[in-house]
Amino acid sequence: MFARSSREKGAQGEEVARKYLKAQGFKILDINFHAAMGEIDIIAQDTRTIVFVEVKSATHTSFGNPLSWIPVWKQERIIKASLAYLKSRGLADPLIRYDVITVEPDKKVLHVRDAFRPISPFSL
Repeated sequence: MFARSSREKGAQGEEVARKYLKAQGFKILDINFHAAMGEIDIIAQDTRTIVFVEVKSATHTSFGNPLSWIPVWKQERIIKASLAYLKSRGLADPLIRYDVITVEPDKKVLHVRDAFRPISPFSL
């Protein structure tokens, strides 16, 4: 049997994360949103807040701090892609948040709300 590719593991982790978010009452707005400056795995709505979610799939159960998996440069790409999403949808001043979800091999989910924020204020 062949080991699954990183892409397959990522897709499976994103599916687990979507199911988790739906079970938590989130509405999924978009998945795998691509912009010139980056990609966002899941875009969801939590009551009135638009949530941009980065999903990380662990290869073993002791994966350490999930926030260390998303360096500042990656956070900046996600933030820029989120701005492109908001602009493309005509959303001028919504409440937004950046979350991280990690999925372990046994499908255990760790959800870090408000995992990171833009370093400086931005406008659309």
